[in-house]
Amino acid sequence: MAFSPCQLAYYGKLGVFRWVKDGVEFDPSKDPELSVSRDSGTFSLTAKDGPIHQYQGRYNCYASNDLGTAVSNEARIKEKKVSKKVEEGESVVLPCNPPNSTVAPVIHWMDKKLRHIQQNDRVIQGRDGNLYFSHVTEADSRDDYTCNTQFPSARIIVLKEPIKLTVVPSNSVVRNRRPQMMRPTGSHSSYLVLSGQNLELECIVQGLPSPKIQWIRKDGVLSESRTSKDSYDRVLRFKNISESDSGEYQCTATNLQGMITHTYSITVEAAPYWIKKPKSQLYAPGDTVKLDCKADGIPSPDVTWSINGNLLTDPKRSLKHGVLTLKNVELSDTAVYQCKAVNKHGSILINAYVYVIELPPQILTEDGLMYSVAEGQTTEMACETFGSPQPNKFCLSDKTVIVKPPLALRIQRGKPATLTCEYQVDSRQYTPQVQWRKNGQKLTESSDSDKYMIDESTLIIPEVKEEDEGIYTCEVITTLDMAEASGSITIVGSILPPVLFVNPHSPDRPDSPTQIQMTEPKDRSVTLSWTPGDHHNSPVLEYLIEFEETEYERKEWEELSRVPGTNQRATLSLKPFLSYRFRVIAINDIGKSDPSMYTDVFSTPAAPPDSNPEGVRSDSIDPGNLVITWKEMDRHSFNGPGFRYKVMWRKVLGSGPSWHTKFMTSPPFTVTDVGNFSAFDIKVQAVNEMGEGPEPKSTIGYSGEDYPIEAPMDVGVALINSTTVVVKWAPINRETVRGRLQGYKRVWEGKPSNISFLITDSNEERKVLGDLQPYSHYGLSVSVFNNKGEGPQSDPLTFHTPEGVPGPPSSLLLDSPSETEMTLHWTPPTQPNGVLKGYTLKYQQGALTNSLIDSHQDLKLDPHSRYRFYLRGYTAKGEGLPIIREGATTLDGEVMEISQGFVTESWFIGLISALVLLLLVLLILCFIKRSKGGKYSVKEKEEGQIDSEVRPMNNEAFGEYSDNEEKQTASQPSLCEDSKLCTDDTLDDYANSMQTEVIMDESLASQSSGVRDVPDPGTQESSPLNPATAISHNGLPNSVAFLD
Repeated sequence: MAFSPCQLAYYGKLGVFRWVKDGVEFDPSKDPELSVSRDSGTFSLTAKDGPIHQYQGRYNCYASNDLGTAVSNEARIKEKKVSKKVEEGESVVLPCNPPNSTVAPVIHWMDKKLRHIQQNDRVIQGRDGNLYFSHVTEADSRDDYTCNTQFPSARIIVLKEPIKLTVVPSNSVVRNRRPQMMRPTGSHSSYLVLSGQNLELECIVQGLPSPKIQWIRKDGVLSESRTSKDSYDRVLRFKNISESDSGEYQCTATNLQGMITHTYSITVEAAPYWIKKPKSQLYAPGDTVKLDCKADGIPSPDVTWSINGNLLTDPKRSLKHGVLTLKNVELSDTAVYQCKAVNKHGSILINAYVYVIELPPQILTEDGLMYSVAEGQTTEMACETFGSPQPNKFCLSDKTVIVKPPLALRIQRGKPATLTCEYQVDSRQYTPQVQWRKNGQKLTESSDSDKYMIDESTLIIPEVKEEDEGIYTCEVITTLDMAEASGSITIVGSILPPVLFVNPHSPDRPDSPTQIQMTEPKDRSVTLSWTPGDHHNSPVLEYLIEFEETEYERKEWEELSRVPGTNQRATLSLKPFLSYRFRVIAINDIGKSDPSMYTDVFSTPAAPPDSNPEGVRSDSIDPGNLVITWKEMDRHSFNGPGFRYKVMWRKVLGSGPSWHTKFMTSPPFTVTDVGNFSAFDIKVQAVNEMGEGPEPKSTIGYSGEDYPIEAPMDVGVALINSTTVVVKWAPINRETVRGRLQGYKRVWEGKPSNISFLITDSNEERKVLGDLQPYSHYGLSVSVFNNKGEGPQSDPLTFHTPEGVPGPPSSLLLDSPSETEMTLHWTPPTQPNGVLKGYTLKYQQGALTNSLIDSHQDLKLDPHSRYRFYLRGYTAKGEGLPIIREGATTLDGEVMEISQGFVTESWFIGLISALVLLLLVLLILCFIKRSKGGKYSVKEKEEGQIDSEVRPMNNEAFGEYSDNEEKQTASQPSLCEDSKLCTDDTLDDYANSMQTEVIMDESLASQSSGVRDVPDPGTQESSPLNPATAISHNGLPNSVAFLD
């Protein structure tokens, strides 16, 4: 969007343009968000519909050439306040448009009181910062929807212009609406994300009532451990996403009017990462070096090698599958080798040091180490070596063990079987002998290679037969010991040559049951029996009985019952008015058999319904209508032809025992013209041509509500204090509520304009209102509300809160023109809470204490002391809270402000008190020592004096004390002489502190204002050491000077 145009009609050289914003030079060319026209001074915002709040202000364009300078009229840029007007029940989106940033901001929607906008399944904030309403209600109307954008790292908060939302009540009945996607739009969206990152999928929908959200994974099971839901199920979050999360996910939104789905395709790729890193190592001349470097990623990365940073080109060095092989290395092959893996998402590089050298072997581990270990436990004994080539290590002999014995295999006939026997022997031993046995008999590779194949520790039987069943033992034999372990082979099926197949049944599963028969037929049961098929050496675990309804258009087999594998018959419970046929399936460890042949059709006779519909309730919305609804019954529960619902209703009061009746085939049923919010007994019964179902239980339902027509009466206010009142009202006539009384709503407005409201329960008739502003004017109204909405408000009641004590002054700044003078500047309280009479200034000198001494005497400032100032405003009700500042004058006349911290804590004050007491004891000892005198040498005294002069002591601390220094001489010098604690200057520093109070009224204002001229506000800069001109308030002083 273009801002202010600035063009120049000129008759000489090309013009030069510059801008002034709010009286300050403004260069739009230095702002990356702005673009400037080449032929004029016009600038515009680069991003369409981007935020412009930071550019608000008044602008003047100056256009100059060799003939002079022209100034444009003032142009003003102001962000337009967004206003939206929608009808009740519609959806709406309030835009945020946060500023562009490389760092994602934190966004909050708040009102003008900085209270968060309440979010729920109807109102939700999207990841784009916008506020989405699934549907709006009248309560959503307000003019202070504000988007606050926070950048925590920069400590910046950007406030957007408030948005006004007006919800217009619908002239007709608010109709329900089926769900529609708001964000994202359409039916499908795709995401590409890197492994290890976080991903959030949004599903924000509109509809009335608010739709319910369900997430599924279309190509698998949605992992609850790897995903989480947030924002009332509107967000599906992946944390530290991995390749296994790639796939399709679906969001389903459902309400009473229908459903909508959105599919998300997630593709997870990965930057390169190491699977195996090359190791740096020493090698001897003639060795073969293999540097293994393997990396993975999505897409697969390209792996390259470099030597000392140069790409590998030497044919002597072979590269295959990421492994760099250096054969017969020489001393010149010593170098740094780099392995680099690259794909479109990044690159990684690792260095491997190859050092070719000859060094004799060395054992680095200390000799004679003792190890304490209990019998049966495992211990490790260190044997660290060094040398090139790598030395061979020989340790104590270990026992031969089989670490992975043969397994117990269940193999089908005709399939191969593999038995493995992994072992571990002492490294000093030669390769052991491995002997296999079957049922105790030795096995060898037969001349017929198709029988047994033995490859070191592995035994392979290419084609298992019945005679191969048995126990197989592996023996590992060394020159010192032997270890053995056993496994087995069990035949569980057969695989025949193709020419011998006689049916399509898989031979590793049970054969189908046969001779299915129905016996003992009854109205609601039948007995089914069968003959088992061959289980192929895997016993049948259970039988699955399925049924099919022959009269149902959508014919499909459904599970009816399961019985143990030892049974050959089952009695089946059936429902009336259905036609069944049955089949049986056998199940063993291998799988399911093919279904048996199905039976003839068995039909059960019709009967009255066994149950009634559930969930009977009133769902009335419109005034004067009673809407009765219920949950429809499954067709399997109809039990006969001509199924219907018998709907019955009557008024709770005044209608007698008779019921109104209506037959329906589906819900709901509406009764009109029954009055507002009238109570009814309602019930629904299932019936068919055979009769009625059981007698249903009735429940209470109400007709639709209407808006209340009267406001509460006798509204009154009782003052408690300057910030609290009690509001009372008379109970409302319940007939005028025309609905279920939900409570009372009180609205009050103060000056300056500040509208607030409070909702209470229906049984309350009084409420305490707190946090009011003292010395303020308020207007109060009370109304009632029901489920339909709010009724009329009572006549406004005005009241005034009494005067209170003021808040603290807004600021207090210290200024020191000289080392014995200090001037205080302050601004009035932002909340005077009454008529401000004046100010009270108290201050303390020296040590800070809780007690204050009032004084009106002339003050003499000590340039070496600290002062603490307390400034309060006061009204007729008393003094308010103080503002506190600490400071001290310095030799150059500036103020050294002292931040308040631990020095005001009680523990610190106690510590200082203890130190002062200890100091007094030392001073007493000093005087005693001086009065008694002491023996010492002149030389020691002179050295002590010289030392004291060279290292002067700080008045606020003691010097270091050392016993060793005293023992260097035969005589002991005076404590006073060594530490200078007894000098007059030091004693003066610990004199008592002074605490003073100065009360300023209008008479003192003239005196204090004449003490010292305050610098001109136009020439004086504002800072803590040089405050701006203080603002006077009602003729009261806002500065005071302390002089010598």
